[in-house]
Amino acid sequence: MKMKKNIVCKTLGIMNCLALMMVVQTANVCCTWIFHQPEFPEAANKFKKVQ
Repeated sequence: MKMKKNIVCKTLGIMNCLALMMVVQTANVCCTWIFHQPEFPEAANKFKKVQ
């Protein structure tokens, strides 16, 4: 049972890291949609690189 909980915790940690990497990536690139760019969340602005 303890091993199963350990595997679940590690999996959720990896998923959390991947989600954060996706937020950083989308904060620093322009929209890939041709006709529509959805509104960007204000909370994700802190991940933008300022140049």
